[in-house]
Amino acid sequence: MTYINFWKRAFDFKGTAKVIDFITCLFVNFFIALCIMISGFLVPFTWENAVVNLYYIVLLLMLVPTVSMFVRVIRTFVRKSHSE
Repeated sequence: MTYINFWKRAFDFKGTAKVIDFITCLFVNFFIALCIMISGFLVPFTWENAVVNLYYIVLLLMLVPTVSMFVRVIRTFVRKSHSE
């Protein structure tokens, strides 16, 4: 799964997903958040509040697709355990 599909399936709570896709998306989310935090050190002091606000907005936006991906991974494990 690509990172773009991660965002496209943000409200898909009924599908399935692989653990490796979940871990990959978590690392990409972490990298994006880290880049925003580093940019907070590089911008002028007067822009610092704007960068922090951007960071919080991005974190909130990342929450929904991350939760849905987690639910899909759990559903995959539940389906596998019931089929065995």
